[in-house]
Amino acid sequence: MDLRGPVWGTLALLLAYLVLAIAGQIAHMNFWQVAVGLLGLWLFAPYVERRAGTPLFLAVFLLVAVATGFLVGWIDDGSGPFAVSLFLPVLVTAGFHIALAPGSRILCLIPVPFAMTFVEVPTIAMTIIWVALEMLLTAA
Repeated sequence: MDLRGPVWGTLALLLAYLVLAIAGQIAHMNFWQVAVGLLGLWLFAPYVERRAGTPLFLAVFLLVAVATGFLVGWIDDGSGPFAVSLFLPVLVTAGFHIALAPGSRILCLIPVPFAMTFVEVPTIAMTIIWVALEMLLTAA
């Protein structure tokens, strides 16, 4: 299904998380984890926002972000009772993307020396790659 249109909710979330990261409010994530988290948000959220509509998308995303923020705060004693959460809300968004369109593909730009090429990667494979990259950056 070809959906086009603005994704103001996704852009607002990207900006909000970028500002929070620069202000140092995402204490449990380093620069690379935040960058990969923002990339995941950019890859998975526009389709979900276009299918669900901006108000519903933002409401569900913020509900998941608040719930996981309390979960992270409960697990991580150093962050206090609430911590800004990025990984879990984006993972839930990727799950919604897969649930809404199981056979979907994400268009990716692959840098090859002296050339660039676009490749369509299945959303499930991209989610697995994204989670693996986040886990690798967490372990590092």
